[in-house]
Amino acid sequence: MVEYRCPICGKPALPNFKFCKSCGARLPKDMFKEKRKTSRDIHSSAIKDDFSSSASQETKAIDSEIVQALAVKGRMIIIDKEMDEILEEIENLEERVKVGLVPKEDAIGRVDELNKRFVEIKIEKKKLSKRGAPIPIFDLMEKKDLSRERMSKLEGLKKEKSISQKTYEKMEREYKTSIADSERQITHELVNMESWKDQLKKELAQKRETLETLFVRKSTGELSEDEYNEQRDDLSEEIKDWEAAYEELKKTLKKLK
Repeated sequence: MVEYRCPICGKPALPNFKFCKSCGARLPKDMFKEKRKTSRDIHSSAIKDDFSSSASQETKAIDSEIVQALAVKGRMIIIDKEMDEILEEIENLEERVKVGLVPKEDAIGRVDELNKRFVEIKIEKKKLSKRGAPIPIFDLMEKKDLSRERMSKLEGLKKEKSISQKTYEKMEREYKTSIADSERQITHELVNMESWKDQLKKELAQKRETLETLFVRKSTGELSEDEYNEQRDDLSEEIKDWEAAYEELKKTLKKLK
């Protein structure tokens, strides 16, 4: 499968779109025409790949899987909160009907609306759960906590005189080394996450600007209503994910510091 990239920003471009989703630049008309690769094409591609590889080493971009994982975590929290609020409102309505504060007929319509919304967000939650991926720092923290728990149990075995001093010292070194390694890696991940926060903020600003650019192109007749709606919907969904990822990353950093 041929991967197309914007000649201006270098980001992936969607086939048959007139404008880049990332920077809003107009894409060349013949960009999506299939071309047979000659040896010159292959050589040129290799040079570009080498250049891209060098550039990525200089500035490490946030992994798209991490963005998705943070976005899913952030949106899951919002969904859980809304589900709790719906259940609470239904319960309150039922109580008010029982004591005669609200006529049953008036409550039925609202309860139906709330139940419908509850089912919708439950489906959304199920879809989101399939997109989730582990975030490195949380795995490291679990590993550190597990080693501490084992260390605590080891101390208990020592007090009970269930093990020899030699075995105790051997296992103590092992667990302490594991804790120190986890702490070192956690510190490294925190540095990465601070960098991700800046990257997410920058990317978000760019995506919002692109969304506004799409609106201008539609308003001036460069894009048809259908083309605009298609690109706007895709980009809006992307922005929603990045916003959730950014907010979740900020919250996570605040908790960990």
